[in-house]
Amino acid sequence: MEEDSKVESQLTKVVTKDSARATEMAMNVQENLPEKSMEVAMKSPKLVLSDPQPSSSSQVQDIVESKLEEGDSVSQSTASSSSSTSIGDTAIREEEGEPDVKKSKQDRGQEVQKIATTSKAVRSYANGSLQPPSGGKPLMAALTRKLSKPRGRPKRKALVKMYQSEISDNKLGIKLCIKKSDAPSIKQKSSKKRSRKSKAKRASDSDDSDYERKRRKELIKQRANNNTDKGKKELEPFVEPEEQSCWGISLPKNVLHTIFLYAVQEEGCLPTLVNLGRVCSLWYEVSLNSSLWHTLDLSAWVKDRCKTELKLKWFIDNRLKGCQDVNVSNWKVVNVQCVLEKMAETCPNLVGLTMAGWKFLLSDHLNYIVENFKKLERIDLSSINLEANANKTAVGFTSLCNAIQGINGRLTNLCLAHNKLGGLPQIVSALATYCPNLVLLDLSNICTLSMSHAILHIEKLQHGCPKLKVLRITNAQITLSQINLQEQMESPGFPDLEELSVASVAESRIINDECIQRILKSSTKLKLLDVRGCARLTHDSLIRLPTWDLKHLFLSGCSVTRDLGSGLELIASKWAHSLTEIDLAWANVQGPLDNALKALAEKKSESPLSYLNLCGSSVSLEAVKDILSCCPLLSSINLSSCRGLPRGFKRLLQGPTEISELRENLGVQLTVGKKDESSD
Repeated sequence: MEEDSKVESQLTKVVTKDSARATEMAMNVQENLPEKSMEVAMKSPKLVLSDPQPSSSSQVQDIVESKLEEGDSVSQSTASSSSSTSIGDTAIREEEGEPDVKKSKQDRGQEVQKIATTSKAVRSYANGSLQPPSGGKPLMAALTRKLSKPRGRPKRKALVKMYQSEISDNKLGIKLCIKKSDAPSIKQKSSKKRSRKSKAKRASDSDDSDYERKRRKELIKQRANNNTDKGKKELEPFVEPEEQSCWGISLPKNVLHTIFLYAVQEEGCLPTLVNLGRVCSLWYEVSLNSSLWHTLDLSAWVKDRCKTELKLKWFIDNRLKGCQDVNVSNWKVVNVQCVLEKMAETCPNLVGLTMAGWKFLLSDHLNYIVENFKKLERIDLSSINLEANANKTAVGFTSLCNAIQGINGRLTNLCLAHNKLGGLPQIVSALATYCPNLVLLDLSNICTLSMSHAILHIEKLQHGCPKLKVLRITNAQITLSQINLQEQMESPGFPDLEELSVASVAESRIINDECIQRILKSSTKLKLLDVRGCARLTHDSLIRLPTWDLKHLFLSGCSVTRDLGSGLELIASKWAHSLTEIDLAWANVQGPLDNALKALAEKKSESPLSYLNLCGSSVSLEAVKDILSCCPLLSSINLSSCRGLPRGFKRLLQGPTEISELRENLGVQLTVGKKDESSD
């Protein structure tokens, strides 16, 4: 009995050791066991000790007895703390119930042997929990293999070339070889992507018909045959082309020069002369004649990436010696002074200069142009100071007034569109004073610093510039000055004016009947009138205009096309004999619109109408048929978004082919006029 009590007391001491001692004991137990993990279970009153699977009960008993002999006194700790620090190697669980009475040594041995035999059926997991074998969990061997693997993300090896030494025995002695090893290859993770079907599978899954599949196969065969034919052609020997006639080489240079001159007048210098110079050396030599390069447009025929300062200098040195009109819009020039000096040396007889989009053009540069180009008549300064301060750029009112005074009576064309201007009254006053020969004035899309800078003294301009033919103030923040009736009567107007554009993107309430009458009071030669977006303009002012041969009329967005009582029919009747283009887009009154189209169609074979815009209007199908049957010169008609037309016709139709197809679809035939019938 004394031995039993001694064993029991020692067992209690072992169980109540602190967490560090329990961990050390578990590690020692695992070292003495075989490769497989062991589970040692000791059952004392109220406690159960479990370890990984033991190999036999005798080994468990021997290990427990050897540990019991170590009589070290330690501090007591709970069973749960010892199980948490053992990292899956030992698990201690406290059982419920009262401790048993003193047992004999033989009974205790039988109990330990029973626990050891049953421990094979109990499986422990990493968290220390015990699960019955019927739970469907993985075997302990698999768990141990899983737990033995290192946790966390593996460290990536550096992709750096490593140098290894290789020592090899040789007859002469030991030789040290240094070689460069390849960088270790890292296996990339297989990305989980959606599996795509093969082309054959997709073709089988598609809903294509048998004909389409056969057609696809035939196309593939044709492509294969073409590829084989190309290979065969490459193998064929080279055959020299037949000799051409020598008429191009035998022509005298003066004859070629005359031919090239006619071609340039029709098509322009670019790209005509460039293409002609590629024929032969003789044509190239003739195409370099400076007299042919009199008008050069470098804005349309040169790519944007080639519009550099270096390229422009090359053009000036090689092509601008005899040039009289040059367009260098939107070229990326920073050193403006250097380019202007080279241009003044090469082509001092320049008459027209277009420098739109030169952001670095300053007032000093404009003064240099005026002083060095003594024959300059036309200048374009559009889109120069959209964001910069107007006083520092070339289009400041001070620099502009000085330039106008310097050019004096030579100035015929001045374009200031797309700029932020200040002092518009001063600019107009300078033009009226120093430019009596002004023909074109473009003030489209200009912004002003304040309302006081946006006043246009039209009567002063009429007195000072009587030869003005083109006036454009489209979408500009400009208002006409207020004057009395006597000054209006004394004004001569613009008797030679041929084009007036006062259109606005938004509905403008600045231009009204009074403004149109003040500008066009004596313009009998007017050919183009653009009043789109002028909401306050009525038909009365248009009918009273002194011109009788108007060719281009743009009325979309006006009140004339929206009022039921408007005189749209009277306007069309007045100019039906001369109108070649008319814009009636978004006219939402069907009655006046149909009547206006019928008035245009009354001229029949004598009608010169070529372009008709009815986009978004409420035109009827009968009115469209009248136009198609009575206007033989019609080449473009826009029927997009016309609500009164059937489907299939609501689109833009251009060219004689599409117009003839429209006539066939609508069942319309061209009618022959009375004059044509009598002549036949």
